[in-house]
Parts: sequence; structure tokens; C-alpha cells
Amino acid sequence: MAYTIDKYNGTTVAVVEDGTIDSTLDIKLIGKNYAGYGEAQNENLVHMLENFAGPSAPPRPINGQIWYDSSAKKIKFYDQSTTKWKTSGGSEAGSSEPTGLSSGDFWFDTANNQLYVYNGTSFVLVGPQGLAGVGTTQLKSIKVFDTSNNPYPVVAAFVDGKVAYTISTSNEYTLNSASQDILNVGNAGAFTAIKKGITLANLQPGDVSPGGPVPTIAFWGTASASRRLINSAGQTRTADDFIEKGTGTTSFIGPPNINVKFGDVGYTLGNDDDLEVKVLSNDVIIERKTLNQGIDVRLADNTQPSNLTKFRFITASQASSAPYNGLTAPALVPDIAGNTNLGAPGAVFNKVYANEFVGTTSRADELKVGANYRSAAVDSAGVGTVNTVAVRDSSGRLCAAAFLGNATSATTAVTATQANTLLVGTNYRSTAIDTASNGTPFTVPCRDSEGNLNAVLFQGTATSALFADLAEKYLADEEYEVGTVVTVGGDAEVTACRFGDRAFGAVSANPAYMMNAGLEGGTYVALKGRVPVKVVGTVKKGDKLVAAGNGCAGAARNVLRNTAILAGNFPDTFAIALETSESEDVKLIEAIIL
Repeated sequence: MAYTIDKYNGTTVAVVEDGTIDSTLDIKLIGKNYAGYGEAQNENLVHMLENFAGPSAPPRPINGQIWYDSSAKKIKFYDQSTTKWKTSGGSEAGSSEPTGLSSGDFWFDTANNQLYVYNGTSFVLVGPQGLAGVGTTQLKSIKVFDTSNNPYPVVAAFVDGKVAYTISTSNEYTLNSASQDILNVGNAGAFTAIKKGITLANLQPGDVSPGGPVPTIAFWGTASASRRLINSAGQTRTADDFIEKGTGTTSFIGPPNINVKFGDVGYTLGNDDDLEVKVLSNDVIIERKTLNQGIDVRLADNTQPSNLTKFRFITASQASSAPYNGLTAPALVPDIAGNTNLGAPGAVFNKVYANEFVGTTSRADELKVGANYRSAAVDSAGVGTVNTVAVRDSSGRLCAAAFLGNATSATTAVTATQANTLLVGTNYRSTAIDTASNGTPFTVPCRDSEGNLNAVLFQGTATSALFADLAEKYLADEEYEVGTVVTVGGDAEVTACRFGDRAFGAVSANPAYMMNAGLEGGTYVALKGRVPVKVVGTVKKGDKLVAAGNGCAGAARNVLRNTAILAGNFPDTFAIALETSESEDVKLIEAIIL
């Protein structure tokens, strides 16, 4: 009579027939009246005694199984919920560094109450940073509250039990009394509010030198030039070398005969930075920054309109030779009536350049077309003067060698070299370059920069496909690796197979034909064709594959050996192996999904 083998929780793991050995687990399950059972039984005891010691994990684990990883020298246990082998914890404890540890092992220093981790060569401190006997000396992440009991995270720097400063990313807030008690231990009144950035502890009486100012907070230490600034040439300058804001008037304080000099960034004038003077790309910019205001150039001589002081544009050489009451250079000259002219009859401007003229001009010799100035030309039929503006002839006709562009109507038709639309049936259609799986309706498709032709859907017959399998999207209860063998079940539609399940496919790497492609969040499962499949245990080319558990397949001759199911029938076969592997570990092999 067959044995029914149950787990501790009462679930059946295997049914062992008389006179057989079952290999469902990593130990052999011995059937009734099996000849030579002593060897198998003693091997089971040895394997459990050594916790399956070896560099590779046992291939058929169950929840809670223990394995000694000889390569990492770690005891590990199998967590079925995550299908992972996890390292059991613990650390060495003592006042001196232990020996014989492996990389990743912990040591708790009982002398200083500190935790270290061994990196294979030396011990690295995990924490805390403080040392025993000198109070807390470390950075601590703590939570404080404002007067409205809103919580804020801060980093507090403790030195011998006292907070020297805090670091915060929040805007300024006032601490409630409980949070002040936390930050002010041993240093009463050190913190009443926290500001964004670094907030130093408030100075206490006696913390500053006699006769000096008493700031609220300060940085202390040695500065190479604490009352000076260093320029780009490495020269130090005292405060007397800079512009200083005085009482009522901004003044310049410094050695005599030194001009105030600003960099290209310039300077501003006015309470609202109304006027800005700067140098931009070697151009001098005088810019009014406020809106709806003017710039007045006011001259003191306003008693005789007919002989006003001239505001002129002159060269550097003219500045020393041209008198202000002369007209040797163009000027903004008000006449007797107060109207301002640009230039004067005896000193006209040679050329006037502007982006826009508002007003009336009597004539122009050229017209700007793009970046060039063009003259005009009247041509005869079929003739055009190159690089000119076309003008109608005496009969009102506009003539040119050729017209290029779109015509709404024409009396005659010739060959067109370009067109914006193309006649398709009875409609004119424009073109479109689309991205993958996207198509612009009612347009002529064009290839993209890679030469690909894209559309939402291609209909017709394909003579070949780039990939090998037929796949369909299903909702999986978690994200699975390529080759994971799946079955119906879990919290969604499909889940990784367990031993004894009826598997129906494997997670596809590159499906050739994708069904149900619109399913949001779905996983492509190969249903037919050639795909890589996760397999555990040895396998030979041509083996029939069945579910072996943990999302893996296995050769039916191994997985179903000595079970109640007749191995020769293999009713749950879902694939055929295309490769041979002698490895007992999990690996990907090519297989045919049936």
C-alpha cells in the first residue's frame, strides 16, 4: 500500500508507491518494502546533518528547508513566499575583534556599544558614531515640532551630549517647548527656532571675547582674510576699497584718484532698479527696466530755443575739434518751434538703419527681402530679372520666368516638381511620418529617419517574422523573468508553476505574434513555438517537459519518476527540450511549446 507523505501543515507532498524511491524532495522518500532502504535512509540523515552543504542550492526545496552555502560559508533557509534562500542572522559579540569571520559578518563591540561589519579584510563601523564615556557625539536624524505641533525632520549634530547645530530643508519655524527641551539638553536656550539650511546654537554669555560684539550665532575658527575680499588676481582688498552705503547718499570710500569700475554685468539705478547699464557681447546697453516710463535727456540751456545746446552723435576724433554750436556732425536739433529734427540741412545723415519706420517716406531705392536688399523690375511675359522685386507691367500683368508654389486655379497645366498634397481617389491627402504603433488618419505614410514605415495596424499577409513564437498577454500576479513556466492561478490570471501543476506556456522573450496586445499590464506568455524555458535538473534533447515547481520545468522522466503517474504517459507535457544539459541548477534551454 502506497505511503502518503504530508508536510507539517498537513498538505500532501508526495505519494510513494511500494518498493520505490520518490525524488520529489531533496531527500529520498522510501516506499514500503524497498530493497536496500538502509543506504537511502542513511544518506538522508547525512544530507540533513550537513544541511545539504554545497556551493549550489538544493534544486527541490520546501518552505523552511535549511542549506549550508559552502561558498559563502552561510546557513540559509528557504522562504517559499519569495522563492528565495535567505541568510540567517546573528553577530559575534565581545570587547575585542573576533577572528575567523567571513565577508558580511557582524561584530558587536561590547566595550563601546558599536556595531561593525567585516569586509573580508577589516571591520567597518556601522554605528553609532559616538564613543562610550564622552556622551553622544554623532549626527542624529530626529523629528521636532513647531508651536502648531506640525512635525519636521532635522539632522542634529551632537558633541558630548550637546547640539552644536541643526540641518533642515524646511522654511523657518518656531519650536514648541517639548522640541526645545530635546535640542537644548545641557545648553539651555540654544535653539528656539529652526531655519532652512544650517542653524547654529545660540551663543551663551561668555562665549565671545571680552569687548567684542555678541552675535546670536557664529562660525568660529581661523580665516585667512576675515575682513578682506580676494580678487581674481589673488590680491586682498579691505572694506575701504569698496563702495559703501552711507547715510542718505551712496559714497565711494578709498584712496584718492581711483575711479569706480564695474564689470560687464554693470549696475542699476533707482529704488526699483529702474535703469540698468551693462555691457553685453561688447555692446553698451542702457536699458529702462520699469514699464510705462520714459528716458529723458535733459539739457540745462533752455532759454533760447533757436540756439539750444546740441545733443550729438560724434566720433572720438570729433569730440576734441567740433564745437557744440556747430553742425559738423549729425545731431538731434530742436528748431525755433521746438520740433526736433534728425540731423540738419547742412549735416545730413548718410544712412539711417532701423528695424521699423512709422510714418511717411517719400521714396526708397531698395526693399529688404530676407537678408538682402532688392531693387524692383518690370518684366515682359515669360521673362524675369533675377534677384529683383516683381512689378506689374502697363497692362497690370505680373510676369516671371516661372511661378513656384500652390495655385488655386490655372488656365494651363505643366509638370509640377513639388506638391503639398496628393490626389487619392477623389480627395487630396497630405503626408505624415509616424512613430511605432501610431498612424495619422487620412494621410500618405512616409518612412521615418531609420527607413521604417509605421502604422497602427498592418493588414494583409506576412511572408516572414523576425521572432519565433506565438504569445498572448495574461495578467500575472507578479513580474516574472523570461522563461518562467506559468499555469492558471494565483492572485491574477496566471502564476509561476508548482510541482504537479498543468503548465501551459513560458514567459516570452521576443514574441513573433502578439495576441491580446491591448491588455494593460499584461505579460506575454508563449503558447506555441520555439522559446527559452527555465529548467531545473538534467535534461536531454527530446525530453518531454512538465511543471517541476518554482516556475521551472523539468524532464518528465526525472520529475515524475516513481510517482503514481505513469512516467511513460506524461499527460502534463507542455514542451519538448531542444538542448541537452547535465547541470542540476536552474538554467534557460531552448524548447518547443506544444
